Amino acid sequence: MVDSAWKTYLENTEVIVHAGGLSERWYPVTQGKIPKVLTRVGKKPRPMLDWTILPYVKAGFKKIFISLWHDPEKIMNYCRIISENTGIEFVFLIEWEKRLGRAGVLKHYLEKSVLDSNKNKINVGGADIVNINLDAFAKFHLQGMEKGFLATLFGSTVGMSQFDKIIADSKTNHIVKMDIDRTIVLPGGEFANMGTVFFDSKLNQTFLKIKDERLPMDWENMGQELFGKAQCYGIGKLFENWYPLKTPYDYKKVKDIDLEKWFGVDSVEKYLGPNSV
Repeated sequence: MVDSAWKTYLENTEVIVHAGGLSERWYPVTQGKIPKVLTRVGKKPRPMLDWTILPYVKAGFKKIFISLWHDPEKIMNYCRIISENTGIEFVFLIEWEKRLGRAGVLKHYLEKSVLDSNKNKINVGGADIVNINLDAFAKFHLQGMEKGFLATLFGSTVGMSQFDKIIADSKTNHIVKMDIDRTIVLPGGEFANMGTVFFDSKLNQTFLKIKDERLPMDWENMGQELFGKAQCYGIGKLFENWYPLKTPYDYKKVKDIDLEKWFGVDSVEKYLGPNSV
């Protein structure tokens, strides 16, 4: 692989943020007043969406695709403010008539030529704040392609349990303590899905072949037609470079974190303009 190949590869890549969930588990945080991705988080509070797209804006992406379903207008209006302040272009992939799912959105908007069938795709979970080194991710992805892999998932060696973890004495089963951090170090070969995946442009045809009767379809549920050609970039770690935001517990974990320091930036305003929410 030529050293500069990953730069050219990234230049031929579209970034899609999936922000179309109903977020029922998030209701205690927003009371349904705003879409989940507009929830302000961090020591210097900004909408979750800002932190999700920050690595890609930092890397020079000037066009971001966002898939939407529930209450799309508020998210669209917010993105337009960012555009006015920064020049970043947002293209909205809206599930107007029916639920499509994350893979279904790719199929639908590839068919409409809104997404370019000749370009690679990075799919990003709208409820995952990931501090990703895109250069390293692209290099690893290209190395995998030399082995026949067309997709690279970003995985964490540390996961999170749904409930508090019980720690007991291995001999007596007597409970020693309850670990409220809920972190779990996963065994070798297992990784938590961080919601970020790199698809080579050759996989666009795989999405286009999804039959309409299978929709809604998420890429995570596509089976061997996708994962037979996928590898895992398993270097992530929960809370070190990944904050999943699925439940009110997650909100409490991240709401006071200095995310600017975590991302290594002096000011988010430099990339996304003034905080307007």
